[in-house]
Amino acid sequence: MALYKYIAKTRTGRTVKEVIDAGSKEEVVSRLKAKDLYIISINELGKEKKVRSFRRFLFLSKRGKHNKIKPLDMCYFARNLTITLSAGVPLLRSIEIISLQIESIGLANILNKVEEDIKRGFSLSESVEKYPYVFSPLWKGIIEVGEASGNLPFVLEKLADYLEMRIEFERKIKSALIYPGMVSSFGVIAVGVFFKFILPRFTQIFNQFDIKLPLITQILFNISQFVNKYFIFLIIVFIGGIAGVMYLKKKGIGRGFIDRLKLGLPLLSDFTLLVALERFSSTMYILLESGVPIVYTLEVIAKSIDNIVLEGAIDLMKDDVKKGKNLSSELSKIDIFPPLISEIARIGEETGNMPEMFKKLSEHYQKELTTKMERMIAIFEPAIIFLLGGIIGTIVIALFMPIFQLATLGNK
Repeated sequence: MALYKYIAKTRTGRTVKEVIDAGSKEEVVSRLKAKDLYIISINELGKEKKVRSFRRFLFLSKRGKHNKIKPLDMCYFARNLTITLSAGVPLLRSIEIISLQIESIGLANILNKVEEDIKRGFSLSESVEKYPYVFSPLWKGIIEVGEASGNLPFVLEKLADYLEMRIEFERKIKSALIYPGMVSSFGVIAVGVFFKFILPRFTQIFNQFDIKLPLITQILFNISQFVNKYFIFLIIVFIGGIAGVMYLKKKGIGRGFIDRLKLGLPLLSDFTLLVALERFSSTMYILLESGVPIVYTLEVIAKSIDNIVLEGAIDLMKDDVKKGKNLSSELSKIDIFPPLISEIARIGEETGNMPEMFKKLSEHYQKELTTKMERMIAIFEPAIIFLLGGIIGTIVIALFMPIFQLATLGNK
């Protein structure tokens, strides 16, 4: 058996680049033709890529390598594991192939450890459970169902579809935030530079003349003097503040207060709730579609909802559903959830098509969240420009008022 890297095109024109395990080049050709792919090239990979001792050095000869484990890397792993398992490649060999070509060095190392665990007799779900910082409860739940049902490629394909959908959705949100983020950053930097380097020169000029500075000018100069005097201290406080917030977030300190605050502030609460509802509905869809039991589905969602208030509510709902109560009736008891969710769940229970109903619900909340984000940005952009214009205008007026005084004294 050997590794072959191929490049092919689908009927829709999408380019497919993969590495597969086959006995000969002819076998690769027949397998690709069976998938109705148009073959562009097939090349046998060198035997040196099979040598495990050289894996740590692969990043020296490959482009695009990175140490972080990005969502795209996890999506790539799920998609390629689906392809290799569907093609009949054994699980261990599939993981070995993917670890050789994965761009994330960190994920490749984790996959090597997973491979060793499987060799020692652990199942795939038991192996990935050891790395919760890489494989979320969603991964573990779906893999467990795939192993129990004997249809691991099917559930992994659903997971890959879900991950691709989330990546694309989050990419749209981040793209929409780039422009206002850049405007805000440049505005803060410009004002900081003005107070640090430009205002002190005006202070020296006005101090040479015996005039009483206007109140607004004096306040401006006082701020400039404070910034210059404690500039290093302010930088340290700023960096320390960011580090402190990151530490508290990592340790979970104050999480309950922050999560309640997110759901209580007027403008932030709507956006926070929409994000939670979108994640709730989309995760419900992918888990139920994959055959995960409803109780375990709620348990996974509670761990991944990223809000301690909602997590507690879903945990209580899970306990009641476990006792035999309907999901729709329990959803209606959670005040923070809109009636739409309980009604959709009730329809799903009556029709026996719960996954499809939550799929439609997730699509609805994605559209609503995107629309709200666009509206917020449409309001935020002129607001930040108006604010920066007001600050700059105030500075200009504060500087010109003493100049007018000097001009008046000169005329006299």
